[in-house]
Formats: sequence, C-alpha cells, structure tokens
Amino acid sequence: MRNFILLSISFIIIALASISCHKDLIYEGKDATLRFSMDTVSFDTVISTLGTSTKRLMIYNPYSKKINISSIELGGENSPFVVNINGIDINKAYDVEISANDSLYVFVQVDTALTKQNTPLVLLDSLIFTVNGNIQNVKLLAYSQDVNLIKSKTLKTTTWNADKPYLLLGDITIDSLETLTISKGTTVYFHKNANLLVKGTLKVLGEFGKPVTFRGDRLEKEYNDYPGQWGSIALLPGSKDHSINWLVAANGTSGIILGAPNDVSKPNLEVSNSIIRNNASTSLLVYNAKIKVVNCVIANASIYACALLGNGTYEFYHCTIANYYGGYDRRNSDRFSVYMSNNKINDAKAPMEEFSANFYNSIIYGNGIDELVIDSVPSLAFNLKFNNCLIRSRKYDNSKLGSFTNTVWNSNPKFKSPDEFNYQLDTLSSARNKGDIEIGILYPKDLNNNDRTITVPDIGAYERIEK
Repeated sequence: MRNFILLSISFIIIALASISCHKDLIYEGKDATLRFSMDTVSFDTVISTLGTSTKRLMIYNPYSKKINISSIELGGENSPFVVNINGIDINKAYDVEISANDSLYVFVQVDTALTKQNTPLVLLDSLIFTVNGNIQNVKLLAYSQDVNLIKSKTLKTTTWNADKPYLLLGDITIDSLETLTISKGTTVYFHKNANLLVKGTLKVLGEFGKPVTFRGDRLEKEYNDYPGQWGSIALLPGSKDHSINWLVAANGTSGIILGAPNDVSKPNLEVSNSIIRNNASTSLLVYNAKIKVVNCVIANASIYACALLGNGTYEFYHCTIANYYGGYDRRNSDRFSVYMSNNKINDAKAPMEEFSANFYNSIIYGNGIDELVIDSVPSLAFNLKFNNCLIRSRKYDNSKLGSFTNTVWNSNPKFKSPDEFNYQLDTLSSARNKGDIEIGILYPKDLNNNDRTITVPDIGAYERIEK
C-alpha cells in the first residue's frame, strides 16, 4: 500500500512538472493572435498642452503556452499618444512575453501641443502588435482642443470671444477701473484652484442658445458633475457695475462671490438667465453688496446654495434656488438653499446699515427640512419680503420675521430630475400657476425662452409648457 502511495505521488509530481514545462513553452503557431479588452482606445476631448487621464488596454494570451510579442509600437511618427508598458513610457517594445492564459496591461495617454487652430483637431494612431509574423492593431483616437492660455496674470480692459476657449491657470485678475467683456458662446476652462478675480468690472454677454460657460478643464465624462474642480469668480471690494447674462458656471469651489466681509464699497451685480450649480462650498456668496438676480437657477453646494451676508440689498425674481447636494434623498442638516445673516460680518468700525432681501415668484427648496434659514440681530434693520414663493421651511410664516405673501409652504415642486440638475417642473408641480402676474409681465421669458405670460406664471425659473 505504501509503495502504491509513493508511486502515485511520483506520477503527480511528474505530471505537474510536465504541465509546468508545457506552460514554459512558447506558442509558435502561425495562427497566433492576441485578444484585447477593446478595439479602440478613445479619449474625450483633451485640451492642448495639458495632460490627460490614463486609459487602460488589456492584452490577453488565450493559449496554454507562453506567447512572445515580437514588437509593440505606435504606427505614426511623432505620435501624440504616450504608451506605458511594464511601467516604462516607450514608443516601441520588443520581445514582450505573456504567460499562458495570462494578460498584460498597456496604459495610454495623450500629450498634445498647441495647434494654433480654433476647431478641435482629430488625433489618430494605432498600437501595432506583431506575434509570430501576424500583425494586429488597436486604434487610438482623441480630439485636441486648442485654447487661449492665460497664466497668473493681471489684465487691462479686454474682450474674450468665442473663436476658441480660454484656459486659466492660477489667479487671473482684472485690474481696478478695467473691464473684462466675455462674448456670447465663449467657453472658459479653469485649471485646478484657478480663480477669476475682478477689481474692475465683469461683463458676461451670453445669449439664449449661446451661453458663456465656466467649467473645469477636465473634460472626461466622469468629471461632468464633480464639484471643486476650480476656484471661483470673485467680484472684489471696490469693483462695480457687473452684469452677467446667460452664463452656465458649474463644478467650482464657491461659484460666484460678490463683496467681502468688513467691506463698505458695496459692489453691485445683475445676474440674469444663468445657471450656477454644483459647487464644493457655495454657489452664490454675497457680502455687503447689491445684487439683482432674474431667471436663474442657483443650485447644489456642500454648504449653502445661496448665502446673503452682512448689509446689502438683495433682489430675486423668478429664481429656482435648490440644494440637493450629496444625493436626492439624504444630506447633512446644516446645508441650506438660502442662508441670510446680518450677524458677525462687519467689524465695529463698519457702519451697520439696512439688510433688505426681496424674493418674488421664486422657489427655495431641497432635500433638507429647512431650506430657508435666517440669522438676524434683532436690534438691526432686517427687512425681508417673500411674494408668491414656494419655500421648504418649518420656521417662518406671516406672523414671524419677514413678510410672506401668497407663500406655498413645504409642497414638493416636483422637479423633473434634481439629481441630474434638471429643475424644470413636472406637470403636477405645486409651483404651477402660482406666480404673481405683474412680476411675470416684467420678466416674460423663462430660462428656456418660453413665454410665461400666456397664463398665470409658474413660480421659479422655468415655465411648464404642456406639449
């Protein structure tokens, strides 16, 4: 019995050794082919001179023997694609082996130079594999967008147009008494932590169908809704006469900041037909200033969608202010859609003036219990007016702080898809036909350029139009 067991073990050892030797053999068949995880490695549009994300290609050896790839190389000379094999950036590799039934990672990036052209440039190449005389290839595809590059600079009066995008690196400052005008259809990319600082005047001249766009410079799909990719638009103390029309600003840190604590210069801004959303701190932050906001969506921020602080004059007409940051169904209780306070903003030397905030035909809603929070010093002038607004809050009514007229309290406006930043109204929305007609006549077009004067206007930036 013992001899039988020893004999069996010997056969097993010999068999394993045979298998091991078999796997160490190289497959030399003329029919040898590799398998790939994809036939095309494609990139979203990349910005010239900037690095890109890394795409991963997997190469599979389908055989029970090792396979030798005699060469891996890029097809084109001076290729914009960079290939990494076994941790080394190379354009060509020779005699790369893959063990039996195993795989190999190849990493691909795009490295582009400025092309001095306005339209995106198509970048094509192939990664060519040769095995036992057989040639296979995987296509490489990207689109390179050239930009006007501006790096850590102070600007005099200038105009940015839509011929090709602008890429901002570092802090770009508009000097005192100078004006930056941004034409319709212009796109401005901000690199990580880049800010636009305005000491003079900012004029954004977007139009319906041709808005001005502020966004981060990562163009991959996974960054479409990723907050905190860039800094903010800061309209600084001493600046004045700002106007913003048809702007889409998304995924920054603080969106738009107007004024500063302890400042008494009262900068002023008019914002219309704009969307400011999905910011890592606040979407609209105002200190001691004068602002008028019409037909705007101000949405999603980790702290406040809209914060009005200090002493100033704040007016909102047909706005949708909503905060669903962190998910449609859950969020921290200290994140609000609108936060207002005249407390602890000015130092003892700054004069305490009247705080005045008026909201007309506007929605203040989100997935918290109290989306409107008012923090006031009773001894100071604090005047609030809410006419024909839809508000989610348990704290305020006509008998308490502020004047609330024709208010719709705590009724879900039934946005189409707030988790996808779509704040248009569903047909059963409680905001429908609840607006003030006179305010609707003053601002007859909604954010989709629909006429809101045909019937009683809806509350918010969007008019529900039944097909």
